Amino acid sequence: MARLPEPHQPTRSRTPARLWTDRPDRCMLLCMVDSLDIQIINALQIYPRVSWAQLAGILRVDPSTISRRWATLTNQRQAWTSCSEADAPQLREKMISALVEIRCVPGHREHVITELGRQQAISSVHCTSGARDLYVMTSTDSLLSMDRYVDERIAVIPGIVGTRTHYLRKIFVEGANWRLTALSKEQVKALHDFRPSEPPKQRKPIHRAVVAALEGDVRRTAADMQQELGRSLSMIARDIDAVLAADWVRWRVDFAHTLLGWSTAAALWLDVQPLDLERVVASLRLLNHVRLCASVTGNANLAVFLWLRDLQELDEIENKLTSAFPKVRIKDRWIIPRIAKRAGHILDLDSRHLHFVPVRHHQLFED
Repeated sequence: MARLPEPHQPTRSRTPARLWTDRPDRCMLLCMVDSLDIQIINALQIYPRVSWAQLAGILRVDPSTISRRWATLTNQRQAWTSCSEADAPQLREKMISALVEIRCVPGHREHVITELGRQQAISSVHCTSGARDLYVMTSTDSLLSMDRYVDERIAVIPGIVGTRTHYLRKIFVEGANWRLTALSKEQVKALHDFRPSEPPKQRKPIHRAVVAALEGDVRRTAADMQQELGRSLSMIARDIDAVLAADWVRWRVDFAHTLLGWSTAAALWLDVQPLDLERVVASLRLLNHVRLCASVTGNANLAVFLWLRDLQELDEIENKLTSAFPKVRIKDRWIIPRIAKRAGHILDLDSRHLHFVPVRHHQLFED
């Protein structure tokens, strides 16, 4: 179990050596899935193209059982995969990301959700409590583009009566790197050993074509892609391995969170002393509930977004956080009862997958 770095000068008599005593993922499962399903999803999060034969050796389960379980998860829209081309790390740091609060005309929220979901520059859409009805996450290549995008593409949607923008200054934890914790350290290492390790020396058009072919399903077979790419099976297989090893390619293996026990979500807006920020963030990294953690502009300087099994968990997290770091102030808290779009994927009311809207951030404005 991960240990939390203690504050250098605790102001209370005792700081817990283990701040986050998280319950294992196996204990949160609903009847919709079982521990093997969770292990399969967790394994694919680490290496999405692991063969069923390879995974069978790691999980000690027959390959046909794994294949059947994954087919059921995908056919019932409980799990899905995607692959996308990202900026090189040095360019990624220059992107401007923001959270935009949205207020809607009563009775018009569903229409607004649909319109926001269609926009490729918006990666996620969330329903929330408090003074706003929704918030969205989006990124652009400059502050001016972000300002224009909110004003010219979001605020003009019929049914929206107001917006408020929070700029993300630095992202410490993001959902793309989030993992379940259903596997042992030995199993995780075995999966990492199977992953390709030789990225292409240059980003060529064929590599971009391969990523585009894998966009809606990172486990798509080379045979299925052959006619589209016009290359031999061996060349496609080699190119797939190359792009999956590249730092400019991102893959995701997502699932219907409410069916796996994460019944709700919440956001905490924290005021953290600058000298404490590094230690607070280091502590939050150890909490598997955290889906996003970023420094922000506004009255709060740190925003933390959490998946929860129940609302009582929020009380537990707040109590432990403020006990370990007494100077931290919780400026606001939002409850998030529904996620309508996540990383480009449109979800239904049960958080099952409906369809995919590729996320595009570049060239939002030509002038």
